[in-house]
Amino acid sequence: MEDRRAEENYRQMELNPQAADGEMHSPDRVRMRAEQARRREEYYEQQRMNSEAERRKLELSNEQKAIFSANLNEVGMKLHNAVRRLEQELESMDKEQREIESVNECFKRHLQILSALKPQNWSTDGFQERVREALPKLDRAENDFNEAYHMGRRFRHTNTFFQKPGEEEENRLQWKDVRDQLVKGLAFHLPLFLLMLATWLVYLWVQHSGS
Repeated sequence: MEDRRAEENYRQMELNPQAADGEMHSPDRVRMRAEQARRREEYYEQQRMNSEAERRKLELSNEQKAIFSANLNEVGMKLHNAVRRLEQELESMDKEQREIESVNECFKRHLQILSALKPQNWSTDGFQERVREALPKLDRAENDFNEAYHMGRRFRHTNTFFQKPGEEEENRLQWKDVRDQLVKGLAFHLPLFLLMLATWLVYLWVQHSGS
């Protein structure tokens, strides 16, 4: 009985395909499928746009990282070189300072020794002996002074050793001597110049009167 009903239903489905499919191809079903397809297309398009935006964002981030890294390396290298040069300069200054302090202590010792001689207090009887004893001390002090100022010219961080104490006065005296010589020369030649000028003016006056 049941087999018979199934066979009849099967024949009915063959004769009426729409009935066989039910509502699979109904207008509502078609519109629903179209709407789903449109939504899927919009979804995939949005996913593509999001992916493109992420790609551009990543590229921009990488580019900014590269620029920042380049600037960072450049500034870092400048600072590194500056620090290295400053450290070298500080080492050079420290070395010169130690040498200058050594020279200063040497001069102080010589000054102390020479100040203790006090030749004005020497007696006449022992003067020659005191002079013979004092001369080596004076020579050592003068030699150390000259040697220090000769070697000190190589210093880079001070100009103290470029001119010995007292040379300024000597230079001024030398210029004073030159100036005095110029003044003396002018005083000597001025009367001769005035005489020649007067003679020339008389000559011009005679020539003018004769004409």
